[in-house]
Amino acid sequence: MDIEGHFNEIDKKVKLAYVIAENARKKGLDPVTKVETPLAISLAEKTVGLISVVYPQIADQKIVDRILQLEEQHGQLNTAVAFKIAEEVAREKYCKFSSMLEAMEAGIRVGFSYITLGVVSSPIEGFTGLKVGKTKKGEDYLIAYFSGPIRSAGTTASCVVLMLIDYLRENFGFAKYDPDESEVKRYVTENYDYHERVTNLQYLPSEKEITYLAENLPIQIAGEPTEDKEVSNYKDLARVESNFIRGGMCLIFSEGLAQKAQKGLRLLKGVQEKGFVTSGWDYLEGYVELKNKKEKGASDSSPTYIKDLVAGRPVFGHPAASGSFRFRYGRSRTCGFSAMSVHPATMGITNSFISTGTQLKIEKPTKGCAISVSDGIDGPIVKMKDGSVLRPKTFDEALEVYPKVEEILYLGDILVPFGDVANRNYELIKPGYVEEWWNLELQKANSKEDVDYLNVGFEKSIELSKKYSLPLYPAYIYFWSQIKYEQFLSLIDWIAHGHLNEGGSLVLPFNHSEKERFSKGKRALELIGCEHNVTIENVVINPRESKALLFNIGVDIEKSWENQIELILKRIPKSGDVIEIINKLCSVVIKDKAGSFIGARMGRPEKAKLRKLTGSPHVIFPVGAEGGRLRSFQAALDVGFVQSDFPLFYCSNCKEEVVFPKCEWCGADSKKMNYCPRCDRNYEGNCPEHEFVLPYKNRKIDIRKYFEGAKKSVGLRIEELPAAVKGVRGTSSEEHRCEYLAKGLLRAKYNLHVNKDGTIRYDMTEMPLTHFKPREIGTSIKILKKLGYEKDIFGNEIEDVEQTIEIFPHDIILPSCPYSGDDRADETFVKVSQFVDDELEKVYGLERHFNANTKEEIIGELFACIAPHICTAVVGRLIGFSKTQTFFASPYIHAAMRRDCDGDEAAVMLLMDMLLNFSRKFLPAHRGGTQDAPLVLNSRINAGEVDDQILDFEAGAYPLELYELAEQKKHSSEVKIENIKMRLKGGNNPFINLVFTHNTSDINGGALNSSYKSLPTMGDKVEKMMELCKKIRAVDTTDVARLVIERHFIRDIRGNFRKFSMQVFRCVGCNEKYRRPPLVGKCTKCGGKLIFTISEGSILKYMQGALNLANTFGVSSYLIECLDLVNRDIEGMFGRDAEKQEALSKWF
Repeated sequence: MDIEGHFNEIDKKVKLAYVIAENARKKGLDPVTKVETPLAISLAEKTVGLISVVYPQIADQKIVDRILQLEEQHGQLNTAVAFKIAEEVAREKYCKFSSMLEAMEAGIRVGFSYITLGVVSSPIEGFTGLKVGKTKKGEDYLIAYFSGPIRSAGTTASCVVLMLIDYLRENFGFAKYDPDESEVKRYVTENYDYHERVTNLQYLPSEKEITYLAENLPIQIAGEPTEDKEVSNYKDLARVESNFIRGGMCLIFSEGLAQKAQKGLRLLKGVQEKGFVTSGWDYLEGYVELKNKKEKGASDSSPTYIKDLVAGRPVFGHPAASGSFRFRYGRSRTCGFSAMSVHPATMGITNSFISTGTQLKIEKPTKGCAISVSDGIDGPIVKMKDGSVLRPKTFDEALEVYPKVEEILYLGDILVPFGDVANRNYELIKPGYVEEWWNLELQKANSKEDVDYLNVGFEKSIELSKKYSLPLYPAYIYFWSQIKYEQFLSLIDWIAHGHLNEGGSLVLPFNHSEKERFSKGKRALELIGCEHNVTIENVVINPRESKALLFNIGVDIEKSWENQIELILKRIPKSGDVIEIINKLCSVVIKDKAGSFIGARMGRPEKAKLRKLTGSPHVIFPVGAEGGRLRSFQAALDVGFVQSDFPLFYCSNCKEEVVFPKCEWCGADSKKMNYCPRCDRNYEGNCPEHEFVLPYKNRKIDIRKYFEGAKKSVGLRIEELPAAVKGVRGTSSEEHRCEYLAKGLLRAKYNLHVNKDGTIRYDMTEMPLTHFKPREIGTSIKILKKLGYEKDIFGNEIEDVEQTIEIFPHDIILPSCPYSGDDRADETFVKVSQFVDDELEKVYGLERHFNANTKEEIIGELFACIAPHICTAVVGRLIGFSKTQTFFASPYIHAAMRRDCDGDEAAVMLLMDMLLNFSRKFLPAHRGGTQDAPLVLNSRINAGEVDDQILDFEAGAYPLELYELAEQKKHSSEVKIENIKMRLKGGNNPFINLVFTHNTSDINGGALNSSYKSLPTMGDKVEKMMELCKKIRAVDTTDVARLVIERHFIRDIRGNFRKFSMQVFRCVGCNEKYRRPPLVGKCTKCGGKLIFTISEGSILKYMQGALNLANTFGVSSYLIECLDLVNRDIEGMFGRDAEKQEALSKWF
């Protein structure tokens, strides 16, 4: 099957799913009688579909067609398209609005939606509206309001939307904003307050930068209060509505405008060149100059990736420290889009703290990455407790030797795709000399040599080096650049005292009396990464390593040993760089094997689990306080009623109020009613006397009647249900709509849990995948052929489970990890399919659809994929299951969700579940409620309409010039490698023939569950973390201990200690909370026992561990004194208890 056939197959199955779901929704059991997620294939359709949630009149094909025309005129994704369509909508060219301001807001939202690809909620939630203010001269100017969800737009789009608003300001004749001195200083104060008192901003401008920007703003940037903290200064300003910190304003001002001014200005100039009149932001030229001067003079080289260290998550290397991850260019099958690979043995030698899907925070070139495996790169080199040095070859071997390891000399390679370096506009990072680099040089010299470049013998490598003037093959060179001149001399001296045995092994003296003399030589041998065994009397280097080592220093093992050593000693200069000296001694060129080392620490662990809301509800139906602490229907049934906010419907047949649009008792359609709180009466429409009515009412319902009716309607027996069928404490949607209760009973039957929007979600760490093997995903060749997979990457018919196959753009592989302890996706979605079948049959009276009992029977089914910050889902087709805890999918699916794979997570839901059960009526009414909701569905990926990071995704082979330019530390823009952008520009198919450079035997290889997740307590995590850090040569353990105490323990201790004095009290029975305990000493609602919400234990839990860390790893006396002061405060509150002191062995 070709790509077009794949798209057609997806389209056909999507249409069938919609037909079934529409028939079900027509039954009237849901809040709306039609599927609430419209299909949108093109960017224009997604743009309009999203904004129609706010303005239904926008859903006009004329606007879609006009966007397509503008794309033909200006180019796809061009900012000019957004500006023009925004202007036309604002001028009410397509539909009418209640006011000019509303029309302008609608235009801004449409343009903003286009800029953000129609997939995030920022246009409807992040931008909250316009108001008109008065200048000092009495003229009207615009005030633009923003809230927290603006973050999901991304920093560049946040900057551009300000320019879009100003374009409309100028075109509609509004004056420029004229801030006074106090308002300017308020911007400075508020941004710094947000950064220091709320959360770190990605970019915090200097006071000078903020002042320059604020003094010249053409529109006033405002926002809703998002924090319960007031600004520290400049309050009660006439033209600033609130004294509280406004998070949305700070985010768009600092992370959007200030951080991305240069890129935003470039995009604005592109619009101006097309004839658009807009001048309000021209002053940014001066700001960019100011910012660039500041950055040029900056000298802060602090390792930002390490600052926010979390206890229990190890540091793998300090910045550029020798022995941390060696930088290597390349892409495995699971690399790219901010995902990188390490050797499986590297996972083992870190005691499984790194596993597939684990996030690393890294020094460069990206901020973070998700980790996968590739055994086509170099693994770790370790020194054992007996002094031997070895290279574990596999994950199992590395894990086995870990307890016997004294020092991890080198962690191994980290495989970094060139596309990620180019996308960050980064200078090329110098790699170590590797096999693929050597092979490119061989091809340049003579492309006819038939050599397996991954496995070249020693003699053959020397022959080729001399024949074609090539550097020595990388497997036979050492980390010469990592030792000092004095160490090198000691190594040569030691070798001079050795001899070759009959087997060809180099034997070096190392008995008890000689250890001290040759200790520097021994250390040098370790640091160059030469494998050797330590025996009672000697150090023995195997024949292969012996040949390579001696050849590197210029010794010909066929000639007299003593004479050569003497000549070598004479040729060594009195000082110099070791690798330069080696090149003088060796008969062929020896390149630097080390290259660049990249510092890293562990970020978030991998994740794959069923999403559960607070309380793990099965249904969106209130159980109120009557549901007790567990929020269960069984507890409410004992009470007999539930009191909560319920929607108002009236059944004319039964003559009673009901909570569903279709009467539970007679099946007739019920009337929607409204409640007037002032009259305390229900009305079919509006109250004749008062304007304000509510679509819901706080009232009691007979929960026994509803529960029994639901149970009877789907034919469930009580023994089929769990001990606790759970609802929600109360609903938070605008109309307080409830889900049909029978659906919740069916979910409970299968132990499934509902999300806030009525769907069942499964969350996973994102990971790209371009190729797979049938064995890796557990899917038979027969099934794969039915799905359209006919040939492997070499054009051969698929006959073997080890053949490598390129994945289709809409296909996904879900996790089924046997070691995580969490819900596996295969078991979960078999149950979801059975739930949906029961729902179709027993709730809607339709035929079952899936009829699945095994995981093989759901292969080929459609899913909806969605990321937390977006509101457009993407169709995915299931083709198998991996043993990891990651969401493997084509890079295009991740790009369509506007996600890179730097440790972020996404969710999937069965498509039929979403179509049947999702309702906008369930979404919370508060700001941000539409985030992570499938308001639109994208059923066909267009490579040019996804996140533009995909454009830098490499599609071709790596050229020799990459390595040559990297050696010279040139800029990444100077390297030309075929990428998706070139494919699109040239009219070539971007979905096929993607190239990977490094092999992976098994994507399920290596660790599958991080130690961080499997270790039970924080004490265990920290103990194992510090044990590992002590072994890694590239880590400063004292600094790690300091960071754990400063950044985690002491903050947690102080925070909980402060909260202890401000805490409330909670009833163990009904969960009611009290600011102060009632005089009766028990809960006034249920008579239950009252307890602290902040316990003494939560304050003390890290205290002893922090003290032990400080004393064991020698942190500064200042930090020890800080801990001592905190400890004294705690003892002053709770008293000293000698029995609570813990032994050091409990922690370390």
